[in-house]
Formats: sequence, structure tokens, C-alpha cells
Amino acid sequence: VYRSGIGAVYNAEYGSSGINAEYGGGNLIFSPDSNKLLSPVGNRITIFDMKGSKTVTLPFETRKNMECFALSPCGNMLVCVDVEGRAILINVRKRVLLAHHNFKKPVSAISYSPDGVHIAVSHGKHVQLWQAPGTSKEFTPFTLVRTYPGQYDEVSTISWSTCSRYLVCGSVDMTVKVLSREPEEDFVPVTLTGHKRGVVGAWFGPGGAHEVISVSADGGMFLWERSAVTGKWSVASKNFVNQAGGIHVTCAALQSALLVVGLSNGQFTLYDVPTFDQIHTLSISQKDISTVSISPSGDLLGFGCQGHGQLLVWEWKSETYVLKQQGHSYNMNCVSYSPDSLSIATGGDDGKVKVWSTETGFCYVTFNEHTAGVSDVHFRKTGNVVLSASLDGTVRAFDLYRYRNFRTMTCPTPVQFSCVSCDASGEIVAAGTTDTFQVCTWNMQTGRLLELLSGHEVPSPLSSSLKECWCPPLGTRRPESGTRLKERGLQTH
Repeated sequence: VYRSGIGAVYNAEYGSSGINAEYGGGNLIFSPDSNKLLSPVGNRITIFDMKGSKTVTLPFETRKNMECFALSPCGNMLVCVDVEGRAILINVRKRVLLAHHNFKKPVSAISYSPDGVHIAVSHGKHVQLWQAPGTSKEFTPFTLVRTYPGQYDEVSTISWSTCSRYLVCGSVDMTVKVLSREPEEDFVPVTLTGHKRGVVGAWFGPGGAHEVISVSADGGMFLWERSAVTGKWSVASKNFVNQAGGIHVTCAALQSALLVVGLSNGQFTLYDVPTFDQIHTLSISQKDISTVSISPSGDLLGFGCQGHGQLLVWEWKSETYVLKQQGHSYNMNCVSYSPDSLSIATGGDDGKVKVWSTETGFCYVTFNEHTAGVSDVHFRKTGNVVLSASLDGTVRAFDLYRYRNFRTMTCPTPVQFSCVSCDASGEIVAAGTTDTFQVCTWNMQTGRLLELLSGHEVPSPLSSSLKECWCPPLGTRRPESGTRLKERGLQTH
């Protein structure tokens, strides 16, 4: 378990898969065949295979948390950039790290050209054009071609035309700039103004390089067209997202004739361009939508909500969820393997107990009965029951067959539990406290408190764990109340 709350399960066949490896910030990208979704998880990339129902976390990491990444059109090469502008180049198919590179400034947008020859990268107020690296190791895989100045604030979005000759970039300074990859005699770089807030997304329209669609944070959706006679750009239509006061646009994505706009209230709207007719609206989260992506086929919509760690894939035609995962909202405190090694239970500061499949890496059940952080989890020997200890003063038992909390165990006086375990038969449950340094034992079937053992003067030195606690079988003489347990094994005699 890492400090970021991400766990890893290593499999000899598939590599490593992340546990609690849900969306943590950055953009989302679908694979060219629309069957896989690439998502940043801290400083790593996790690939969600929606067709095979499994996840794989690439064994390469950036120095800091990932800010953005770009996938080549063929799906072979992956460029990942962290929040400080340091990048790594990965061959996805061969799982090989090819190179490291430093852009020397934070990067907020990066995009491959459709022909895979160049990479456009935001560099503060400028846009840099780099030669795309090859699939093998090179001494200098990144070669700077040219730099485009002209913006007055940070560049927020970059997009290419389908012919790879032009690119459009939006900035926080409320402007949209159209550039050419190579100098052309009849082309002059143009700056489009008219938005009242920062530009969230800008793309070339379905009509080709003479159409530009831009979306700003205030909900403005503009269609710009270039005159074939004069060569001047003008606003062909202005449309606005229906939003209440205080709600703004946080992200947007365009694919063919579909435009998706995500709002700060967790709602998204799907539009048909260039008419901007509303097709679909849905609320998917209680917090803002951080990023949105559309699959190349146009059927799937991928959403990431950083506030809740949510990762959603929505098929808008059938109105069904293809993928719906959410990690712990805060730190993950504990983890436990099931006896058959097919499941992993985790507990976090958000008071939730999650059970994950080690084969797929997906969470298949979440228990939220605790009202405070979960400090420890433990599987029963049979594997069908998960025990959890919490700072809310309860020890709960969850049935993994019926997915319910069937037993809640407490102490006569309010305490905070730090660890939990049970004997081999699963009939005796023991838990340790953090404030009174006591050990409580219960009967699993009845939930009755059996013994309240005291004697410790400090918390357990075994990382607040009772994993080595031994409980006598039923019918034998139990230790008298007040017996001092050994500080190192917590064994009773």
C-alpha cells in the first residue's frame, strides 16, 4: 500500500493491477479500438479493459502525480507528464520504458497529431511542437521543432485537424488561436476572441479546418467559420449551456459530431454539432466533473471526478453504465487478503469497507455503515465474512454472500478500536482499543461481549495489530479479567 492510498496486486500473467486505483486527476483516453480506457492513478497509468473485465497498472511511474498524458494514434506510444513537467515515454504494447524528458515547465495539455509525426505540448503561455519519438530507444527521442508564442496566459487545451496540418489551442486568457504545423503562404495565424471566461476546450469542427468549436467556463459554445472568399474568421453561432447561478463548465470533449460538456455540479450534457441540439443530460456525481473523454466509436463517454475518485464509462445510446468504479475518498488505512487470495478488503478514513477482486482489480461491494474511519479489516477463515474495526467505537461483521452487515459489536463504554481479529473457528472476535488500551472479545453468533481484558499501558507495538492473537476454544477456561497480556504477541495463557 502506497502513501497515496493505492495498493498493488502482482500477478505473474497480467502484471500488477491497482487496488483503490481509481481516478485521481488528469485526462482520460480511450484506446483506438474503444475497448480500453487509460486513466492516471497518482503517478502511474492504469488500463481498464472493459471487454475482458480486468485492469492492469503499468509498472512505470513519474516523479510526481500525473498531470496529463497522450496516446499515439496507433496505440503503441504513451507520453506521461507529471505536475512539474517531467515526462516518461512508454511503449504500451511491449511494456517498456523508453526515455525520460523534462519540458522544464508545467504542462497542462499534450496531444499527438493524427498522423503520429508530431506532438503539441503547452509550455506556459506558449505551444511547443516536438518531433514524435520512435518505438525504439534513442539518445534524444524528443526533438523540438518550433515554438508558437502569442498567448497572454496559460494554454489550457490543444487539438489537431484531421489532416494534421493545423492545430487550435485555447487559453485561460479567453482566446482561441489557430496555428499551422508548417509555414504556409496563404495562411496567417489568427486569434479568435469573444469568450468572457477561460477556454475549456477548442477543436476543429466536422466541416474540416475551416470550422472551429470552442467552449468556455461560462457555458459559451461558439462555432467559428472561415470565409472561403476573404479568409477571415467570424462567429457563425453562439449557444450557451443551461446552468444555474454559481455553476460553471469544468471540462468538454468533441468527437465527430458529438460534444460533451461537464459541469461543476456533477452533471453533463451531450450536444449534436454544429446545431448544438441537446441530446442527453445526466447527473453522475455530487461534485464537479474533472475530465471527460469520448471513445473513437462515439458510443462511450468516460468521466473522471477527482473529488470522489470516481471513474465512470457511460454508453449514451443504451443509457447504461459500462464501468463504474470509486476508490476511497481519503487515505486507505488497512488491507487484508481473503484465505483463497481471490479478494482483498480495504478500509479508509472515509468510513467505507471495500472488497476488491484480485483477478480483475474491480471493487464489487462497498459497505458504508461505519460513521468514522476504518482502522483495520480481517477475513474470517472461511472467507465469507469480513470484520472491520473503526474509530466510531464499533466492530462490524459483513456477509459476503448477502452483502449486508449482520453483526455489530460494541463496548459498554465509548472507545475507539484500532485492530481486530478472530480465532480459527471464527466464533471468537477480538479487538484492541486506542484510548483505553484494552482488548475486547465477543461471540460472533450472538454478538455478546465475553471479556474485557486490560493491562496494557501503551498501544500494541505490533502496528496496532491483533493478527497474532490466540483465542481459546469455547468451553475452556478463559483468562480472568485484568490479566496482563504480553506486549509482544498478545498471547493468552
